[in-house]
Amino acid sequence: MSSEKTGNESSVTAASDSTHQQQQQPQELNQADLAKIQDITQKILNPNGEHPQVNDYIQSTFSYIGNALKKMQETDDKQATAKEIADDLTQKFEQWAAQKKQEAEQKRAETKTESTEEKK
Repeated sequence: MSSEKTGNESSVTAASDSTHQQQQQPQELNQADLAKIQDITQKILNPNGEHPQVNDYIQSTFSYIGNALKKMQETDDKQATAKEIADDLTQKFEQWAAQKKQEAEQKRAETKTESTEEKK
């Protein structure tokens, strides 16, 4: 018996090894990929472009994601960079939530004032 592989077996093994290596190495998104996803998102959420504010939100969101992606790809300390991004997102969310709470309280106060004036 010979332990040598035939030409056909070698190419199948090489193809299998290549596929296995590709599966182990995750593909990273690049800015072009992100731009494509942003375009698709805009077409889904605002197909006729009737709501510029929606496009602004999408643009802002994808800009943030792109910057975070770039930071993660360029950093030597992925843990610290991920924490920095997470802390920034937390701060942004907390500010947004506080603003929405304040707006709701102002609206309730205005409604209460209007209701009181109507009773007079």
